This record gives sequence, C-alpha cells and structure tokens, in this order.
Amino acid sequence: MTNAVLSREMQTSRTMTDRLTIMAWSVVIGAVSGLACAGVRLAFRLLQWIFVQHAGLLPEAAAGLTPMRRLLTPVLGAACATAVLWAVRRCSKTGAGRAEEYIEAVRAEHGDIPFVATFWRTVSSAFSVATGAAIGREGSMIQFAAAASSWIGKRTPLKSVSLARQVAYGAAAAVAAAYQAPIAGIFFATEIVLGNWAWSEAPQLALASTAGWLVSRAVLGEDALFAVHDVLLVSWQTALWTVPLALAMGITGPMYQALLRSLRFARSLPLALVWSGLLVGALSLLRPEVWGNGDVALSHLLTGEPILSGIVLILVLRILATTFCVGTGTVGGVFTPTLFAGAAIGLAAGQILHFPHPVLFAIVGLSALLATTTHAPVMAALMAVELTGQWHLLPLLLILNLAAFRLARSISPHSLYAVNTPNPSQRDRHPRSQAHVGNLIVSR
Repeated sequence: MTNAVLSREMQTSRTMTDRLTIMAWSVVIGAVSGLACAGVRLAFRLLQWIFVQHAGLLPEAAAGLTPMRRLLTPVLGAACATAVLWAVRRCSKTGAGRAEEYIEAVRAEHGDIPFVATFWRTVSSAFSVATGAAIGREGSMIQFAAAASSWIGKRTPLKSVSLARQVAYGAAAAVAAAYQAPIAGIFFATEIVLGNWAWSEAPQLALASTAGWLVSRAVLGEDALFAVHDVLLVSWQTALWTVPLALAMGITGPMYQALLRSLRFARSLPLALVWSGLLVGALSLLRPEVWGNGDVALSHLLTGEPILSGIVLILVLRILATTFCVGTGTVGGVFTPTLFAGAAIGLAAGQILHFPHPVLFAIVGLSALLATTTHAPVMAALMAVELTGQWHLLPLLLILNLAAFRLARSISPHSLYAVNTPNPSQRDRHPRSQAHVGNLIVSR
C-alpha cells in the first residue's frame, strides 16, 4: 500500500473522528441547555409560590387572590425587578454587567454571552414573571440556556467547532425544552438564530434539540403544551376559507410588531417597570388571564368554547398589558403572547363565520401570526403542530405560512428578531448589534 493511500485513509479516519466528536459534544451542549431551561422554570415556580403561595398556573393564582393583592402583587414584583436591573446597570459602568443576546452573538460569529450579566437579568425576569407580568417566561429561559451553552463552550478543549455554533446548538435545545417542540427547535436555530439554511449543522442541531427536550421532559414531566384532542377534519371548502385568514395575518404581523414597539418611550418614565406592574394588576381585576405569558388563555381557546365577546376582551387586555410591559423594559419575551394573539384572532374569525370547528382557525391563526412576526414560516408551522398534536395540518400550515410570510415581508422586511449583523471587517471587534425590539430576549 502506497504512502498516498495510507495518508488518505488516515485523513478520512481523522475526519470521521472529528465529526463524531462534534456530534457527541452537541448532545452535551443540548443536555446542559435543557437542564438550564428546566432549572430556570423551577426557580420561577418557587419564586411564584413565595409571592402568591401558588406554584401552578398564574391566572389561577390571580383568581384566588383578593382584589388588593391581585392589584399590588405585580407592582411588588416589578419593584424587585427594577432593583435588580439598577444593580446590573451599576455593574455595567465598570464593564462587569455587559449583556448580549444570543442571536446577536451568533450572527456576529463570536458567541460570547457574558454569564453573570445574563444571570442577573434572568433574576430580574423571575421577579416579573412570578408576579404576573404579561410577558413570556420562555424568553428568559432560552437566553439563560444560551448563556450556559456559551459558558461551557468557552471551556471545552474542542476547537473544531466555533463558539457561535455551540450557542446555536444550545438555543435549539432550549426552544425544544421550553416548548416541548424538538423539531421546531431545529428550525428555530436554522431560520432565526443562524439566519440561513446551514444543512451541514442539521445533525448537530437535531441531536442537541433532542437532548434538551429529553432532559426537560425528565425534569418537568411535560408533554404537548396545548394538545387538542379532537380530530380537526379539513375539507377543501374549509381549507379555502383559511387562505383569507392567513393573508390577513400577513398584514397583521407587521402591525403587531409596530404595536409592540409603540410604547418604548415608556422606559424613560421613573420606575418604569413599576408602572407596567400597576397596569397589569389593574387590568387583571377585569380578567385574571391578564397575568402571565398567555399560556392559560391560549389553552382555553384551544380546548374550550369561549364566547366571542370574552375572546375579544381578553385579547385587547392582554395586548395592552404586553405592549406596556415591553415598552417599559420588562425582561422577557413575546413568543407565547404572540401565539395567544394569533389563536384569539383565528378563533374569533372562526366563530364569526360559524364554522363547526373554529379551533382549526385558531391553530391557523397562531401559526400564521408567528410566521409573519418571526419570518420563520417552517418553524412556525412545526411549532403549531408540535404544540397542539395536530400533525395532519402540517402541509396546510406550511402553505398558508409561506403565503402570509411573503405578504408580511413585502410590507416590512424586519422580523421580530431582526438584528443588524456586522460585516466581516467588523466582526473582529465584536460589536453590539441592535435589536429592533430592544428589551426582548430570546423569545421576542
């Protein structure tokens, strides 16, 4: 055997070994990320129990409180969150409190997410989330998990995969863990985090996402979050009626994003978070479903039969509360609130048109609105079917999401996760990209 043949065989062997090592490491990153997500979720529950003596669903906790406690609990939590952010800002003056979101870190290709600053922002979010702020808790969970992935990635001797890619693996696992949606987690990382169809990363993303999902299920014991147990049969006539709804979501998506950004001036108010807590508390006196990220309200939409007036009232109250929380700078995300808004609009449309299964329109609505706000139509369709268990709707949702996405992008090129990615000459200086929705982390 010639030296050239031996050299090629050795090179192939080394390549295969490196590949297997990277895949094994992606499993480790995924498990760490999933464990971090589950840990934050449990910490949120503990803090919630301390404030309201109820570790279950936030609207149920709110409903069990006296009106005065329901009003003041979000204010108290916002005050604690403000104190934490104030301390972080003081640290940032010395350079110790610099925070960076994981999408920016991956797009800038350095992957460095300071763990300490992220930890304290997660603590601030915990006070807000545990006391009923109308913001998504999953945002903080995924951001913290990404920071944990960055921390462990910086300490591995494995140099054949960049830190930015390791953070992307952690993000995929975190989405899978937070929403019990491992396939959607892969496409979240591909369409949103990486911003391109990096097929070479698909095996690693799949392994990391699966590992995060399995770890989360082992710790939290959750299944499909919003399972719809009825079989939603789709006829050709019904499918045609969903097209106008999807196109309407294509117009609604950019408007929804503009609405979320409309009150950003409110963060300049003195004790801005406290004012948002007061508004949430006041609105929850009308409906306790104002508390939290909207998961309970979404579950009721998909599994119950709420009347039209109740749907509209909760939708208006929740959008108002979420917009003000975003405007004042509450740390969290709007991924789940967006799912609720889309489902509420879709269900209302189904009831107005007197369809026998308006829940189908709710699923189309949540999927299409998510697609138009994130500009990730495949991820949105997969998220919808994994959350509800209605896998037979996937082909229809993919077609509708693509149509809604194209329309939304023609109106506004910016997504909810849009960042100004630096050019290669700037990447070496590790610039800070500017998010279009400034305060929102991970699940914007």
